[in-house]
Amino acid sequence: MPRTIGISTNRLTVYMVKPKYRLVEDIIESGTRFLPVGDVGQFIFEASHTEPPSWITRFFGDSLGRNLGIFNSSAKAVFLVPIRDRNRIVYFALSFGQGRHLLKEGVVEERFGLRVVLNSVGPESFRSIDKTTLGAVPKHSREQMSREVSPSDFGIDIEQDLISSVTAKSTDQKLGKVITGRDAFHFSAPVDVTNIAEFLTYSLARSRSKTYRTNFDWIDQIAEVRNGVVEDALNTELVHKLDRRDLGKIWMAVPEVLDWATISGFRYIRPKRAELIDDLTAERFLEAIEDKSVSLESLKDDHIFAISAENDDHVYRWPAFRCIYAEIDMRGKVYILNNAKWYEIARDFSEEVQTYFEEIPESDIDLPDYRVGSELDYNEAAAQTLGGACCMDQQMVVHGGGHNKIEFCDIFTNDKRLVHVKKYGGSSVLSHLFMQGAVSGELFVSDGDFRAKLNRELPRGYKLTDPKRIRPNPAEYEIVYAIISGSANPLNIPFFSKVSFRSARRRLASYGYNVTKKKIQRV
Repeated sequence: MPRTIGISTNRLTVYMVKPKYRLVEDIIESGTRFLPVGDVGQFIFEASHTEPPSWITRFFGDSLGRNLGIFNSSAKAVFLVPIRDRNRIVYFALSFGQGRHLLKEGVVEERFGLRVVLNSVGPESFRSIDKTTLGAVPKHSREQMSREVSPSDFGIDIEQDLISSVTAKSTDQKLGKVITGRDAFHFSAPVDVTNIAEFLTYSLARSRSKTYRTNFDWIDQIAEVRNGVVEDALNTELVHKLDRRDLGKIWMAVPEVLDWATISGFRYIRPKRAELIDDLTAERFLEAIEDKSVSLESLKDDHIFAISAENDDHVYRWPAFRCIYAEIDMRGKVYILNNAKWYEIARDFSEEVQTYFEEIPESDIDLPDYRVGSELDYNEAAAQTLGGACCMDQQMVVHGGGHNKIEFCDIFTNDKRLVHVKKYGGSSVLSHLFMQGAVSGELFVSDGDFRAKLNRELPRGYKLTDPKRIRPNPAEYEIVYAIISGSANPLNIPFFSKVSFRSARRRLASYGYNVTKKKIQRV
């Protein structure tokens, strides 16, 4: 970096252009004007137009008269700077005003700014984090702190929260004091046209550093795909697999938590007169569309309907695309389609989660096959078949603030097994199951008031002795997660469900519980 004496401090936003884009016309939208700036780069802009704000006439009409002297002006400009990177040229774009919109879709290097920041801050220097929590409806949130803290102080679940942007105090004086990174890198520093090339060369090196792995290696585990070109390629591959009936890693599942007692079944494409089915499968969906070719548009236009058990009306409907879960390997990377959104999964993380899931022991509990009826019907019948077991399905314990209702388990056996049963579903459905088991297991051990309330719900012969004072020994209990599946293959669930399962099992194991899995065959 050159000396910065006499250079004003500027607040700047920098994007890195993907190295494969080497021509300016591939980077910048047409209809712009170019102005060379010495041998540093090109200033690219659209002419601005001043005009009165639209709200003046929309709200006031002609009552204010004309020529108030109030105007809007939306400036758009980009300073495109080529930097030599070994034996090639890499472009950087400094955005001014609304200049970001002059860059073509897909040309920006994702998470460039995030990498610069994470390589240039300490483990306890964070002020703000943008994250997405995966669920039935992904929740986007921004959390800010009044002082510098560590990422853990934001309550981040490093296996399920996607970090998209961070603001932190810099440990590198060359980058400024407080820096923000997402795709773009935002900073305030003594940088102008005279030293921008040297600064960008330095920023490129910071983005490629592996320093972040010391404290923030988890940031690479899951990344939301926001590159339109990659997303298009993934959608195309998905459609090809569906057309070829290559369904080895493609499933269909209900994308949100349902009250299954209120559902009689599902229909593809049409809410009336179509065949009523008891579960979603990719095979049955493809049969329902008959000879119609599959396209991304048809997957978004064709709907799946959940039909009420009380009448023949649908109570839920989802685009078929939202119900598809897929895992695709492409160009050496693992991608997951979950709830109509693609995610890139680090291969090491994917293999680690898969290995953990496979090593979870199978319970030896002898649960019967699932045939017809609701989950409640099945649980009642299974409890009778097992002998020495009671059905606790829908026996809610009201506990905690806001009349919180907690289900202890679905089946409770006299040899101390807590069985949680759920039909196979999307990530949010199964994550709900795992969380339910974790919460009830923790309260059962740690909260005497909860045990006392539970005891009132337990049938004679299953009641606890002195529930308020005597703490159960978790080592004597087995928590069984039993999943109803129509597949003939060994139990397999969506990737994010496996992540949720691992999190819940670790929580329960920390108390001493034995946690197992079980497949219930749907026939």
